[in-house]
Amino acid sequence: MAAHGKKKFSVHASGGEEEPEFQVAPMVDVLLVLLMFFTATTTTEIKSQMADLTLPDAQEAKDREKGQGQFTININKMGGLEAGGRGGLEEGVLAQMIKADYANVKKLDPNASYRVLVRADKDLGWDKTKVVLKAAATAGVANVVFATTKGGKG
Repeated sequence: MAAHGKKKFSVHASGGEEEPEFQVAPMVDVLLVLLMFFTATTTTEIKSQMADLTLPDAQEAKDREKGQGQFTININKMGGLEAGGRGGLEEGVLAQMIKADYANVKKLDPNASYRVLVRADKDLGWDKTKVVLKAAATAGVANVVFATTKGGKG
């Protein structure tokens, strides 16, 4: 007796046409790299801005101009030089750091403007500021500006 109405179907894999799977491991790698990048840049920016300083007041203070390359140097209350996440710098090392950063900025954009930003405590003497100015001159950077707060008395 033949069975009417019942047909057997078999499923055959035809040439490796399977559903594509979502690969999680490469996405985790990409996310970890992005996380490390943003953590590193944020930490560097915070270190350059959060030094224990009381900036001097200036009546004619101006906001930072956009699009400039900048190397930030902090001179703390004890006269210690800090730049690039490193502290206790001497003039020679500081000049090398400025020169290397200046070369990197100019390599990316030869027409880019560049400056050295000095963030010094308002009660600090002139001696450490001279060291920074000498280091910038040795590195070939003539544009040196000083961070201040807006205000001050005329």
